[in-house]
Amino acid sequence: MGFTLIIDNYDSFTWNVYADVATLGGNPLVRRNDKITIEEIEAMYTAGDLDRIIISPGPGHPRTDSGISRDVITWGLGRLPLLGVCMGLECLVDVLGGEIAYAGEIKHGKTSLVQHDALGIFHDLPPLLSSTRYHSLSASLMTLPKTLAVTATTQESGVIMAVRHRTACAEAVQYHPESCMSEGGRGLMANFLKMKGGSWEENKWCGVTSEATANGAHTAGTSASAAGAGAGASAAASLPTILERIHKQRLVDVEASSSTLASTQANLTTSIALHVAPLQIPLLARINSTPHTAIMAEIKRASPSKGDIAPLASAPAQALKYALAGASVISVLTEPKWFKGSLNDMLAVRQALDSVPNRPAVLRKDFILSTYQIDEARLYGADTVLLIVAMLEPTLLRELYNYSLSLGMEPLVEVNNPDELALALDIGAKVVGVNNRNLHDFNVDMETTSRVNAALKGRDVVLCALSGISSPADVEGYVKEGVRAVLVGEALMRAEDAGAFLRSLIGLPPPPPPQTSKPLAKICGIRTLADAQLAIDAGADLLGMILVPGTKRHVELSVAREISAVVRAARAKAAHAQRVPSAVPTTPEPWFASHARRLQSRKKPLLVGVFKDQPLESILEAVDEIGLDLVQLHGDEPQDWAKWIPVPVIKVFRVSDDGSVRGGDITRPGLNQYILLDAGNGGEGVSFPWEHARRIIDAGEVGTGGGRFKLPVLLAGGLGPENVAKAVEQAGAVLGVDVSTGVEGESGKDAEKVKGFVSGAKA
Repeated sequence: MGFTLIIDNYDSFTWNVYADVATLGGNPLVRRNDKITIEEIEAMYTAGDLDRIIISPGPGHPRTDSGISRDVITWGLGRLPLLGVCMGLECLVDVLGGEIAYAGEIKHGKTSLVQHDALGIFHDLPPLLSSTRYHSLSASLMTLPKTLAVTATTQESGVIMAVRHRTACAEAVQYHPESCMSEGGRGLMANFLKMKGGSWEENKWCGVTSEATANGAHTAGTSASAAGAGAGASAAASLPTILERIHKQRLVDVEASSSTLASTQANLTTSIALHVAPLQIPLLARINSTPHTAIMAEIKRASPSKGDIAPLASAPAQALKYALAGASVISVLTEPKWFKGSLNDMLAVRQALDSVPNRPAVLRKDFILSTYQIDEARLYGADTVLLIVAMLEPTLLRELYNYSLSLGMEPLVEVNNPDELALALDIGAKVVGVNNRNLHDFNVDMETTSRVNAALKGRDVVLCALSGISSPADVEGYVKEGVRAVLVGEALMRAEDAGAFLRSLIGLPPPPPPQTSKPLAKICGIRTLADAQLAIDAGADLLGMILVPGTKRHVELSVAREISAVVRAARAKAAHAQRVPSAVPTTPEPWFASHARRLQSRKKPLLVGVFKDQPLESILEAVDEIGLDLVQLHGDEPQDWAKWIPVPVIKVFRVSDDGSVRGGDITRPGLNQYILLDAGNGGEGVSFPWEHARRIIDAGEVGTGGGRFKLPVLLAGGLGPENVAKAVEQAGAVLGVDVSTGVEGESGKDAEKVKGFVSGAKA
């Protein structure tokens, strides 16, 4: 009898392997991984003294810590039976070109249920084995060599636990069958010791055939002995694919969520009926209105194939980058286990996008298998959902598609081949996404979209290419074939500048710097028709009336109407050529920048009504009675009053000498359109250090990190013709300046001071 050579990778578990082999009569011979040579092994084999080889467990990485183990595998493949244990599996995968990386979980002395294909070393073993694990590394499914098939995985997480060479008699396990806590370990070793020669053709007794291995890549599914059955009985022992494991987990997740009192189906239905869900936009129209190739920009922290991608990413911050770069759709992964997403991510994204003009549509990217999940999607801000044909029976696919339509959401229907395309077209899908990644094994084939597009034969649907897109060349190729939209995830998440990379994908140049305009001049405290006329004659852009009873500059309603008529008449007389056209921006703008541009372009002068801590109803009545163009809230009014006021709102924020700001969330978008910085209570001629204004302006709009989009503000407090130019210089790119006390005369506004202020502001 020849030896069973055990290559010891300096691990205490090697003793257990030795003990099992010895007990089973396998004639073990142990050699450390640096104490034997290939020449010595060759000599043993030639002399007939070597029957099989085992590569033992060991610490570290196979490329740096396994000594001669990898060379032994290379030499032994196809000559004699090989078995790798833990480090041995990693050596086998690495030698053949696979990647060994973080397994996604650390297991030291822990047990997991392992499911297997009942062939080879698993012949005649129970279908589920409680197995001991000591590892943090594992084979990567995406890089698994085609010469290897996955033969076992953990039941709960799908981590690869065993592989088999397709033709050579070589197998390996990631767990420790030699441990006393592992079920079926001796049976596994006994099976290995029965193997002869270097190929499966010589070991047909264990069920491995060329057909079995050909079908075994990631989804081994051949007949084998079934536990509990009589001798000779067989059953299919199919390992679940990645998609099947996710599908199973999502069923569990939906059951758990719908069983929670706060999120029962009844509660979701009630919330939707109460219009709690954010407003939606139509997916199809949003894509079709995009003047260039539509980008579906994805927020993805991790994936089953790549592991962590950007685990610490902020979903709303990433969404704003995408939106301001020109994305048409924001795809949000909401699956928590493999993709590390959540419904809260999607809601935060939707809320962040609420203040972006012509915002992107929000896609819930998940494994939708029930109408409950579609209700969740709508309630958490989705405009559309993904329906994956590969995981849905045709009847259920149609049901989910129609239910989504009933909530106003046109789904993105995902296919991977022409047969799935036929099913999508049969239900009436108008937006079809072709996933270049096969969800059963996560392999990417960039030709998939092209093949499906050819099968489309000109049908009137929006075709989208999904997955694997990472360069402008990828996009350009698809666009030439008629693809209307592309989904990009990992490449965007890894990009140093996501916005610039997104634009480069579709051939858009870097966005131009924002146009700079002269500051607007606002003359406040207008009390008479004469005041209004001299401000108009001086070229003031905004005229402010104090409509606060009991204040020294309060304007009565009748006078306010007359002033309003003067302002409207002046605006009507303004030549059409004087109006600054509102140029369509080449890139989306954030909230305040968009409104600032609009205000700069409006025909002027405009009339502003100033209020301070008055009832909302009084403000609304004054807007109607007087015909105000804007409202200025100069007290401690709630910021969200702006939602109820039918004209744009200027909200005051008080800046102290130390730079602190009070009055609300100064950079919060979606409410007041304009920001006024002032000191004290206003109208007192008191200023604050203007460098604080520069700091606020330069910090930029929320989510933009400054850069292109400074925060546009109106500057007030202690200004006059003598210092307005200096204030503008020190504060920076202000939207406008506001004065009242600084241009007062003996009885009303002083014409020269007003002229001096306006010219100084625009110098």
